[in-house]
Amino acid sequence: MKDDELREMAGLCVKCGTCRTVCTLYPQRKAEVAVARGKVAIIEGALSGENTDMESVQEALSDCLLCGRCERACPNQVLFEEIVMKGRADLAEEVGIPAWKRILFGKVMPSDPAMRVLRKAGAAAERVLLKKVPTGSGLHYRFPEGFGGGGRTVPRLPAKGFIESLGKDEAVSGDVMLFVGCVFDHLYPGVGRAAYETMTASGSPVAVFRDAACCGLPAMVSGDRRSAMENVESNLRRLREAAPREIVFPCGSCLLMFKRNVLSLVKEGSPLRGDAVFVAERSTDYASFLLSSGVLDRLPDPPAGERAGEIGYHDPCHLSGTLGKGPQAREVLSRTVGSAFAEMAGADLCCGYGGTFNVRDYPTSARIGENKVSAAARGGTKVISTACSGCVLQMRDMAARTDPSIRVVHIAELVRQALSGAGKSSPER
Repeated sequence: MKDDELREMAGLCVKCGTCRTVCTLYPQRKAEVAVARGKVAIIEGALSGENTDMESVQEALSDCLLCGRCERACPNQVLFEEIVMKGRADLAEEVGIPAWKRILFGKVMPSDPAMRVLRKAGAAAERVLLKKVPTGSGLHYRFPEGFGGGGRTVPRLPAKGFIESLGKDEAVSGDVMLFVGCVFDHLYPGVGRAAYETMTASGSPVAVFRDAACCGLPAMVSGDRRSAMENVESNLRRLREAAPREIVFPCGSCLLMFKRNVLSLVKEGSPLRGDAVFVAERSTDYASFLLSSGVLDRLPDPPAGERAGEIGYHDPCHLSGTLGKGPQAREVLSRTVGSAFAEMAGADLCCGYGGTFNVRDYPTSARIGENKVSAAARGGTKVISTACSGCVLQMRDMAARTDPSIRVVHIAELVRQALSGAGKSSPER
């Protein structure tokens, strides 16, 4: 393993141990290798030639949620997330990555038609093979223990995605572009619809980015930079050609990819660099768009005292932590539901999803997530709202496992409910 840039970045870590005090994974592992300084030490050993077992190094770097808590707490401002992603990419070239990841990231996720086929096949399979579980967030299906799913629940897959449901001439042009993302298109189209309809209340024409490739973040954090770059290149060129004034992301992780990570993937001097900067400068989160566009001025006054304190907000690691966009979401909620919103116990704790970490080690992911949802419920929260697709997916699963009465919603669903004057009706799922 040879990488001078990685060596320089890792060398900034002084092994002070601050990372251990905030690490999401350490309470589960109780091992130094789980925390940032332990992983940096392993990387340095590989770079110096002291450790030649690259598969063990790859395993250590894979065992991370990339929640960014260590990076935000680091007194030396070590870019740990970038160190891990760069290390994973170097090792992917040297050791390889699992075939299922290469197929998913390289063949399926860059292709919207392939994603539609996968969704429809999954919908047929879950109706036949899995057990129905009604929950506060809608119908879920549970994997039997014998399937190796550890009791995992998955959402009922819709027959149509959000973008498929749009009319041929609907949302095709506008100076505001909605990048809905894979999950809110194919798994939770109601969220995509809620984001679109509430954005149109601004009065500005809203276009929906059709036939998008995945944002590329799942491939990038798994070390598959080739697939990540293919996704990014396709999206950047088309977004630059469309030239929107603003690109709005209802998912914080998709926003992180275009706001920050794409600039480390597309280096200075690359023919795509101008496109990357153009897109990054125009990318914004859903809550910030509502606040700046006047949408919230159209809301009726929320009913005073109704369901006081029942709605909480979960801080997505990428959106609130890395990008610092937690206050915007809270202001949206305060103006939308009034006293029904209250700070949730453990709001800033990671939900445990971590993308492919959830697939790699579901039992640990589930323990972290169950602790999160249980803490919120003990604090009196009955509706957990958030603004990240992975967090919605994870916490709906965790609620189904721990307390099916808890609803997990995107803030766009609450805003649409308020705009429509739906009162006590439940957000569409």
